[in-house]
Amino acid sequence: MKLFKKKEELNHQPIPRGFYAFNSERAGDFLIFVEAQTNHYKFLCVPGADPFYLTPEDFTESIKRGVLSFVEELPEEIYQESLALSCPSKKEIVTTK
Repeated sequence: MKLFKKKEELNHQPIPRGFYAFNSERAGDFLIFVEAQTNHYKFLCVPGADPFYLTPEDFTESIKRGVLSFVEELPEEIYQESLALSCPSKKEIVTTK
């Protein structure tokens, strides 16, 4: 019998330049974390380069239930190129690290 439980992280936060994979219904689709906004996180859906939004609660729940899993932190050059392909009208995208 354990006296102390390991404190589970309550809120997961996306990793900067994080590349996430869907594990269930949308297996084969991926998300690239773009930025945290006021009430949601903005991702780039791959393939397709469409914006994809999740609330902090939905992101945390998706990680806990295994719907999404972290794959890797993209190198800066790959990350910038991915964003440029999704927003061809913008020459440079400024993100927080």
